[in-house]
Order: sequence, then C-alpha cells, then structure tokens
Amino acid sequence: MKKRSYPHPYEPTRRHALLALLGTALLPACGGGTDVAGVSSGGTGSFTSGTITGLGSVIVNGIRYDDSAATVSVDGSASTAAALQLGMVVRIRGSGVKPASVAGGLATATASSIACGSEWKGRIDAVDTTAGTFTLLGQTVRVLATTVFANGNIDRLLAGQYAEVYGFLNPADNSLQASRVEVDSAAPDRYRLSGVVANLNSTTFELGTALINHATAEKPVNLSEGQLVRVELQTTPADGVWLATEVKVEDYSDDLDDEDEAEIEGAITTFTPNSPLFSVNGIPVDASRVSDLPSLSLGTRVEVKGSILNGTVLATEVEVEDDKDIAAQAFEFHGTVSAIDTTARTFVVRGYTLHYDGTTAFDLHGAIWDASLSTPIEAKARLKPNGELLATEVDIDH
Repeated sequence: MKKRSYPHPYEPTRRHALLALLGTALLPACGGGTDVAGVSSGGTGSFTSGTITGLGSVIVNGIRYDDSAATVSVDGSASTAAALQLGMVVRIRGSGVKPASVAGGLATATASSIACGSEWKGRIDAVDTTAGTFTLLGQTVRVLATTVFANGNIDRLLAGQYAEVYGFLNPADNSLQASRVEVDSAAPDRYRLSGVVANLNSTTFELGTALINHATAEKPVNLSEGQLVRVELQTTPADGVWLATEVKVEDYSDDLDDEDEAEIEGAITTFTPNSPLFSVNGIPVDASRVSDLPSLSLGTRVEVKGSILNGTVLATEVEVEDDKDIAAQAFEFHGTVSAIDTTARTFVVRGYTLHYDGTTAFDLHGAIWDASLSTPIEAKARLKPNGELLATEVDIDH
C-alpha cells in the first residue's frame, strides 16, 4: 500500500529493559496484532532497518526474512542476496511478520527489497587499541564488542590501510559506531563520508571535522543545513578540503508505506529536547503515543517499534540500548556445513568459520558430527575479543 498524501507532521530534521509500551497506538487498519519477537503480527507489510545478525535468509531485529526473491541493492547498485554479510546495516521492505512457530524461535517474513550501504570509506589514519577506536579521514570510528571484521580486527588495523565501515552515525560527537569493518590494502576509487550538514555555503559544508567542497558535485537542489547526507569524495584533498563528486540526502520516505509495521534500530540522528519527535538513521519517528518515554538525546542508540503513517514511524515501543545490551548480541546461521575440522574444532557455514569448545551445546538428533554431515543446521554464536566466532549452540535446523 502506497503512502497517502498528508501534510508532513514535522521536518525530518536495542535492549536492557522495555521502557515504553502503548498497545493501543497501532493504526486501526493494523488490527492490533500480537507482539512477537520482531514487530507485531497484524500489519499489511513490514519495514525493518538495522544490522544483519544472521544468515540463511537474512536476520535483522529478530526477524528472519526470506530473501530468495528480494531485489537487493548495495550502495545504490543492483546486487544479490549473496552480497549481504554480518554487520551490514540494511533496510528491508517485506510482507507482514509472522510470529515464531516454536518457543525461542524467530519471527518470519518475506523480503521484497533489501538495500544497504556503508557509511564511511577511506584511509585509516591512526589506531588506538586501548580506546577501541581508529580514525578514518580524520573522523572517529568506535569498535564495539559486536563489530564484525573482514580481513582484520582492532589489533590488526594498520595505519595506512583502507577500510569500509558500516554502522550508526552519532551526530553528537561526529563518530561512527561500527557494526562491520572491511579492511583492504588497496585504495578504493572513491572515499565516502556521511554526517549532518553544518556550516553550509555555496561551495562548502562540514561533516564532523571534514570540510567538503560541493561546488561541482551531483547533489539535490534543496541541499540544506541539518540534513543527513552521504558523500562520495575524491581520494586526494585540495589544501585540506575534500572534493565531493556526489551528495545524497538520506531520505527513505519511498521505503515507508502507510499501515506497515516497522522496527528500526540505530542512533538518534535528529533530536529536539522535550519533544517526542526525532529521527533514527534519518527515519522520522513520532513517539508521542509512548507513555513513560525514556530519556533520549542526540546519538542515543535505540530500537523503535510501531507502524507507519505519512512517512513517519508512529512508535509503540522505544527501548534504549547500552553497551551491555550491544555486547550481548548473538549471531545466528542457518544452512549446510561445508567443512568440519574436529581437530581444530571449527566448522564453516554460510562462508563463516565458527569455532566450538566444551561449552558449545550440541543437539544433533542422532546425526554424526563429522565431514559427512549433510543435514542443515542452526548455529548460534558470539564474537570473541579476538574477532573469532564461538558457537554457543549447534542444532539440527527444523
């Protein structure tokens, strides 16, 4: 169902405890569906935005989306579901969400479209392993306990290499909470930065500490102060100024259909004190129907559930995610094991190497754990400080 034409209610300027819930705030057309893992079960469709925490289809915000028929785009270019990896931040449009069929299972839905893109890409300037940060194009990237690395980790990020980073922007201090970091020794053709436009004039604006020259860039005619943008940059600055080739405003209104249920995870990117109106990853939220709204501020990491009206998520729940909540994030894999090494105690599923030890719980229903195993499995895992994935549970997938 496409959006109706209404005046926009405002300018668009996860999980320790349930902090707010108002069951009557769902739109009447949603039928007051029952809450489940993921969003409620009564909507006509669904929109989800957050990090990929599982593969075998794609799992985001506790919902397992069948991606077999979805159109996929990565950084604006057509791609396939095979390109989707742990830690990428995605936006998914799909069917209504069905409750989990078994206790402890996942809610399910079918994805019609999946879009994702990295936030920052460029040369690593410096690494602070004690603080768990590194700088990229002069901007601070924060590495979390759940940050997924490809080709490295915080101890093996050498200054002078290049990184592509997915995650959540914190406009309060112009840092980026990394959910995935891809390290490469080869320089990309273009660098990338995202952020909130500040000090805009006819030729330049600022993103954090970076000064951007947009004079010859492809850009929207309504570029303005305070907009959340993603900018493609030439790889060599001129007198300390980065030359933009393209400026895109992060406007996801086309992804939001009226009466769809919604769940979004990320950082608050627009916030006005004492107002229930804010945005998360550039997506407008109206939390005026949430009783006992928690204390929020610019950059606070939250999960919001609700339904959509006029391009805005009408929140029924708002939960704040602290460092402990983020560190508790588990990863999940569904699929056939492509390799098992009982000596090294590793196995490979969905292209990821998982380790196991005496704490790993196996429930194979009589199947033999060796290289001949052909039955699909479900594996839950957590990230160790060294970046390895340690399986906590391995079951036969039903």
